[in-house]
Amino acid sequence: MSIGVQSFAELYATLIGWQQYDAMWNLLTQTGVAYLPFIGIILKNIAQPYESQETKSAAGTSLRRMEVDLIIKLLLIFFAVSPALNLDANVISYTPVCQPDGQQNTYHAGDTGTTYDQAFSVSTSEIRVPIFWYAVLSFSAGSTAAANTTVACVPDYRKMVTQVDMTQIQSAPLKQELQQFEQDCYLPARTQYLKDANTDSSNIPVIQNDTGKYGNDDTEWLGSHGFQDTYYQNLKASQPVSGFPYNPSEDVNAGAYPDGTPTPAYATPSCSEWWNDPESGLRARLYGALPASFLTEFKDVLSSDDKLQDDVVKRITSNGGGDYSANDNVHETDNVGSNLLERVGLIFSEMETYPTIYAISQAAPIVQALLLLMAFSFLPFVLVFSGYKPATFSAGAIVIFSLYFWSYIWHLVGWLDSVLMQAFFNDSWFSFRSPNETLVTIIIGFLQIVAPLFWFGFMSALGVAAGSFIATASGAFGQLASGPSEAAGSSGANVAKTAMTMGRNKVVAMAKEMNKAKS
Repeated sequence: MSIGVQSFAELYATLIGWQQYDAMWNLLTQTGVAYLPFIGIILKNIAQPYESQETKSAAGTSLRRMEVDLIIKLLLIFFAVSPALNLDANVISYTPVCQPDGQQNTYHAGDTGTTYDQAFSVSTSEIRVPIFWYAVLSFSAGSTAAANTTVACVPDYRKMVTQVDMTQIQSAPLKQELQQFEQDCYLPARTQYLKDANTDSSNIPVIQNDTGKYGNDDTEWLGSHGFQDTYYQNLKASQPVSGFPYNPSEDVNAGAYPDGTPTPAYATPSCSEWWNDPESGLRARLYGALPASFLTEFKDVLSSDDKLQDDVVKRITSNGGGDYSANDNVHETDNVGSNLLERVGLIFSEMETYPTIYAISQAAPIVQALLLLMAFSFLPFVLVFSGYKPATFSAGAIVIFSLYFWSYIWHLVGWLDSVLMQAFFNDSWFSFRSPNETLVTIIIGFLQIVAPLFWFGFMSALGVAAGSFIATASGAFGQLASGPSEAAGSSGANVAKTAMTMGRNKVVAMAKEMNKAKS
């Protein structure tokens, strides 16, 4: 039988948790603490009958109650407390619900390909689990896995947006080249655009057409399509740019260099070529700053929309230590300062919220796994100190099932997050976001925390109710076993009382007859 978990952390937490259970149970048995509940059973079943019955009847009641309690406790210890079944790495496995390209990879402890393999060293050959809890694990894991398959797999847009928002330009030469591009291309182009805005320049209709296609803010960033189709074609880099091979036919100074002067290693490309070259262009290099795994995971989302790719590049440039936009260089209105501060404040607020929500979704499975580890480790103490009450086993089973089912809740919340983001963001994933889009973030953040707690509280109440029912049933069974002796004792007492009453009445009648005869 195989037990499937829902995260790499849970894979190791399950093994370590039951390893600790085995060790703690051995500790309790070796110190004798595990046998203390039996002393309580003996004392309780002797004291209670003697408080309410005659000595002879109480002895029979005590014996029968003791027999019932001991049989129940011994069965519980054998099936639900004492470790019996081996739990090894081949039994515990993790198969991600949503995998790229229809893959069905299954991972076991030691070969997950993650840093958990080096962080945890588990001796799986010595781990044992009680029969009852093994069944609880199988049912909980199977139910959770089946529930997860009912939720459709969609792109993780939260991860996509957060990854782009957190991507920084690490290359110092690339940062310097961006600044050079801004000075040589963007600022001259925007200055000329502002001059041509109130004229009949042929460039204005081209820019207006691109603005209608790519958005009103197209002229507000380095990769403006309007500038690429106009000014960038006539502007060039002021000095050679790495990655663009020198071509004498494009150099107006070719042949005019003094003797002994080395030929330039690189060319001075036009601004359009400098930005759009598929290998050495700034756009391609900025886009390549994203992790390769990100580009693979979201290739279907990003490759179908050039504007979306522009938004990605725009966001990365704003994360690179400078804003690289017109607002830093051109003051068009008297209120530009307050507008800029407001916009920067909102952007920083969003960028602060997004990693928080994403961090919660990433930390949630780890927290769940550690809670399961703690539950498995503390379980022997709970069972012993509760006196092996049947209600404790039912409550513990419901708690463990509830913890396992958190995986489904978070999977469902993740699906809702992607669906709501798709509905409210309207493909403006990396541009300035509206209050409705911020509302999605608040809702999802609330659900990620409250939904599992609500589920756990609901199931805990159910566990208490189930425990009370089992306790009541167990008590009724004990009373049923002790009922015949109690009835016999009660009947014997009544017979004796009746006999004594009849004898006393007969003696009184005989005395009265003798007194009449004398008189």
